[in-house]
Amino acid sequence: MKEDSKGDQLKRLLRILRNPIRELCLKDVYDKLAQLEYRSFNRRFYAIEQVTEYLIGAQIPGDYLEFGAYRGTTFIHAYRWMSTHFKKMRFFAFDSFEGLPSPSSIDAPDGYSSNFIQGQFACSEEEFTKNLMNRDVDINRVRTIKGWFKETLTQSKAENYGIAKVAVAWVDCDLYESTVPVLEFITPYLTTGSVIAFDDWRCFRNSPDFGEKKACKEWLSRNKHIDLHELISFGWNGMVFTAEIRKS
Repeated sequence: MKEDSKGDQLKRLLRILRNPIRELCLKDVYDKLAQLEYRSFNRRFYAIEQVTEYLIGAQIPGDYLEFGAYRGTTFIHAYRWMSTHFKKMRFFAFDSFEGLPSPSSIDAPDGYSSNFIQGQFACSEEEFTKNLMNRDVDINRVRTIKGWFKETLTQSKAENYGIAKVAVAWVDCDLYESTVPVLEFITPYLTTGSVIAFDDWRCFRNSPDFGEKKACKEWLSRNKHIDLHELISFGWNGMVFTAEIRKS
């Protein structure tokens, strides 16, 4: 086994000085968490890549919309895979950029909120944009919409966004209350073949009466002309559907 160089030893010492508990007592735990995070993101990456192949084969026009963009990891991967194949596709990031709202009512039955808490996944709009630029994303093809979904996803606001069709809606808003306005917003922009990916489909103990599942079930009951067909599943949490729009 090759011995560490003096430079490696110095780096190790500096890491210990900065985070003594983490490096000396909890290193194995943090290493495992890092591996889990990497694998989790890879599942999302896999889903993005499969969706891109589907869009190419199915020839689905429209824009990419992500609801709950956080630091932009999934967003960036979607851009890198889709932008070269779809020259007219624009990329919209909808986010409060303040993290999650406080789970309440249906999203916190008996105090259980599927580990979602207020302020979780907070990332400023400036930091999000910087992350995109650092990964060579063409900002001219990106639009960020800052604010709570119930305020930004209204018919009056929609006219300012210039969205004609949705090719992909990546729904990563975790909570029932946040998912409801998202689905209502994308309804008029869906075409047969449009993709809707739910990042938190099986959260809330995989119950159909909570979270994104409940919001989707109610949305479909209000829109009888829309059917969803399973496309792929990713990780324990995510599900991707394609939409079928029937004539009324």
